[in-house]
Amino acid sequence: MGKIRSLVKKEFRQIRRTKAYFALIFVAPFMQLLIMGSAITNEVKNISLVIVDQDKTPASREIIDKFSAVAIFDYLGEARTTEEASLALDDGLAKAVIIIPRDFERDMERGLSPSLQVLIDGVDGNSAGISLGYITSMAAGIQKGWMMAGQLPVSGGVQVIPRYFYNPELDSKLNFVPGLIGLLLLMITTMLTAINIVREKELGTLEQLMVTPLGGTQLIIGKIIPFTILGLLQFTMGILAARLVFGIPVQGSIPLLYGMVLLFIMTTLGLGIFFSTVANTQQQAMFVAWFSMIFTLLLSGFFVPINNMPRFVQYLTYLNPLRYFITVLREIYLKGTPFRDLWREAVILGGMGLTLILASSMRFHKRLK
Repeated sequence: MGKIRSLVKKEFRQIRRTKAYFALIFVAPFMQLLIMGSAITNEVKNISLVIVDQDKTPASREIIDKFSAVAIFDYLGEARTTEEASLALDDGLAKAVIIIPRDFERDMERGLSPSLQVLIDGVDGNSAGISLGYITSMAAGIQKGWMMAGQLPVSGGVQVIPRYFYNPELDSKLNFVPGLIGLLLLMITTMLTAINIVREKELGTLEQLMVTPLGGTQLIIGKIIPFTILGLLQFTMGILAARLVFGIPVQGSIPLLYGMVLLFIMTTLGLGIFFSTVANTQQQAMFVAWFSMIFTLLLSGFFVPINNMPRFVQYLTYLNPLRYFITVLREIYLKGTPFRDLWREAVILGGMGLTLILASSMRFHKRLK
C-alpha cells in the first residue's frame, strides 16, 4: 500500500510540475462546457425573413406586423419584387421569403382560400423544415385571430405554399457531405503538419536540418508544400467521392473552388505549425490538435446554424476559418455562387492564412533557437 501511495504522490507531483496539464484538465474543459453548452441547440432561431407585399391592404400589413414582432424571425424588411427577394436568398442574406399575393384580402372576404407563397433556403434541410413549421403556425394563428375577432369571414383558410431553393427534397446529404469534405481537410492537414514536425524534433533530424545551408524560411516552405499537395489530393478524392457515391455534383466553378481550398489550407498549415511549437511529443501534438478541432467543428455552423447560437458565441465564430470555408463549400457546391459574392470569405481566409503561417513560423524559429 505504501508503494502505491508513493507512486500516486509521484504522479501528482509530475502533473503539478507540468503547467500545460492544468490548462488541459481544468481550463479547456470549462471553456468547452461554457461555449459548447450555449452553442449546441436544436432550436432554430433568428430566421432572417423578407416579405413581399403585393396586396398593400390592412390584412397584409397585419401579417407583416405579426411576423416582424416575433423574436424567432429576424425581419429584414420588405422587398419590392419577388426577384429582389430571391436575390436576398441567393446572397445568403435571407433564409425565408413570404410573398403576400395581390387580392389576398379580397379573396378572404369572398370566402376563398388565398395563399401565402413561402420561399425557403433549403441547404440546411432540418432548419428549412422547422422554419416552414414556424411560418405555417404563425399564419394559422393570424387567421384564427381574424376569425375570432370577426374581422374577416374566413371560411376556406389561408394556404401556405412552400418552395425550397437549392435543395428541393431537403436531402441532408447535400448539406453534410460538402461540410464533411472541409472538415476532413482540416483534420488531415493540421494533424499531419503538427505531428510531422514534432516527430522530426523527437528524432533530432530537425536540428540537423537547421545546421545545413537551408534557411529558416526555406525550411518552412519546404514543410508546407508537400502537405499542400497532399491536401489538394485529399480534397480531390473528396469531391470525386461526393459525385460518384452520393451523386452530388459541384454546381459552381471548379477553379474558384480550388482557389478557396488553397486559401483554407494556408490556415490549417499555420495551425499545424503552431501546434508543433507547443507540443514536445507526437501524442501531445495530436491531443492539442484534437482538442482545438472540437471548438473549430462545433463553432463552424456544420452541425448547428450559427444564427441559432447566442450572440457572444456568434462573435467567437468569426475567428474560426472553418466557418468561412464551409460557407464557401456549400455556396459553390449547391448554389453555384460566383466569386463576386464570395470575395469577403476569400479575403478573410487569405488574411487568416498569412497571419497564422507568419506568426507560427516566427514562433517556430524562436523555439528552435
